[in-house]
Amino acid sequence: MNQPRLHDHAIRRRGLDWPRLLHGLVLAVCTAWLIGYFFPPLNHDTAVLLYISKIWLNGGQLYVDAIDINTPLVFVIHLLPEAIAKVTGLPGTTVLVALLGLGIACSFLTCRWVLAASLDPAHTTADALLPLLLLFLLIVYPGESFSQREHIMLVLAMPYLLVASGRADGEELSKKLKIITGLMAGFGFAMKPYFLGIPLFVELYVLWQIGFRRTISDPAPWSVLTVCVAHALFALIVTPEYFTVALPLAYSFYSDVSQNSLLDLALGANLGPPTLVLPLLGIAAFLAVQSHLARVIFLAGMGCLLSAYAQAKGWPYHAMPAQALTLLLAGVIIAYVMDHVVWPKRGDTRPAKLFAASLMLLVFYQEGLHSRPFFKQLEYGDSSLRRLLHIVRQETRNDRILILSPGIYPHFPLINYAKLQMTMRFESMWLLQGAYAECQDLAPLYNPPESMSPAEAFVFRTVPEDFYKKKPSLLIVDNVAGVPRCQEEAFNYLDYFSRNPLFAKRLEDYDKILDYDRYTIYRRREKP
Repeated sequence: MNQPRLHDHAIRRRGLDWPRLLHGLVLAVCTAWLIGYFFPPLNHDTAVLLYISKIWLNGGQLYVDAIDINTPLVFVIHLLPEAIAKVTGLPGTTVLVALLGLGIACSFLTCRWVLAASLDPAHTTADALLPLLLLFLLIVYPGESFSQREHIMLVLAMPYLLVASGRADGEELSKKLKIITGLMAGFGFAMKPYFLGIPLFVELYVLWQIGFRRTISDPAPWSVLTVCVAHALFALIVTPEYFTVALPLAYSFYSDVSQNSLLDLALGANLGPPTLVLPLLGIAAFLAVQSHLARVIFLAGMGCLLSAYAQAKGWPYHAMPAQALTLLLAGVIIAYVMDHVVWPKRGDTRPAKLFAASLMLLVFYQEGLHSRPFFKQLEYGDSSLRRLLHIVRQETRNDRILILSPGIYPHFPLINYAKLQMTMRFESMWLLQGAYAECQDLAPLYNPPESMSPAEAFVFRTVPEDFYKKKPSLLIVDNVAGVPRCQEEAFNYLDYFSRNPLFAKRLEDYDKILDYDRYTIYRRREKP
């Protein structure tokens, strides 16, 4: 029993324990990587969610004063960093990254705890590799998608997935652990309806393994279900406008923006690799590797993959959870083979640490081949966001601004950093992108007000009303509307909205001050 320990001690006396040092170095790099996300710019989608949550926190009405298609729970989650920021005086963008770091630490510690509590004593490689890989996937791998809803879901759900593998294995895990990890995962899964397939697949597998009687008395699935039901009730009672305002707009416009066919998604750079590799690893997980952890990760990965397909956009952050779980599943299978086939009986942990650190260095190398870490942060000083922020800070006379653009970057996080308020209820003109996604033969460039759909008429009415009433000090117009040319004419936001008398009347108070990049900037004249 003491021979391996004496052997390790003798090696350490002869010199440095290089496997342990290399393993610790990879761990330190993964942890320190988090620091880079505190530097600007914040992810633009996250900036929008923080901005809307701040409006809600300060007394605004969700889906009335600020309209977005995300579910109420998304804004509840982003309300927390803004509430802490309001109390502490720290920027909400900083608090959000700190909270995500705390969640990642919980996932890491849960992973270590579940592995240590495993009934299978042969998991030395898993102990050395999986926590490192988990940190890499939750901190390093997201890159630009760090703090996206899919990333938050993965952070909140990972402890639940690890505990689910223990539940399927019959481990005696505490009810407190099951409830806490279930509630955390519930907040992650309930953010988007697309995510609900993940716990469904996992719980069906656990049911298959331990039977109905044990599953029905297990608090983990009930904790997830409780959050989902509570979210639905919250939306119905507190924010009914989500169903009467946000969802109709999403149905009318959002589905027409960047829609892709299943074939295009399957052959795309983001969903193509997990679509091909994940099922192959799933075959190994079910037929070759007797590991509940591998099977749970595979089923969760399939849920993430179907979620990305259901959203039909193929955007990088939609695919990120499926990609991450594909890598994690590969790591679980490798660790299982090493622990049960290559060196099943040994007491020396040094080879496992050396193997894990070497494999992680290979993963870092592969990641570096196709992505440049923190390139937006490194180029922030000379970025369009930084220059536009400088212009806005010089020219604003009040805290209100109106930006007419199809995108949300660099306007977000510019508005967050400058502490401004958008006068319209929408973060961008994506609604008009949906309304004018196609140009019919002989169709007018702009729909006449009397023939507009109810959703477009709502946009055409409310944007000028808010512009007229709130009198923003700056008006920024994107000259690239993101709308196809129609009858050889380009879509122009000022021409479109000036057909509304309120918009045309208020526009008379503005003078053009400069053209910058693709934007024309107007400033409101100060009244004598």
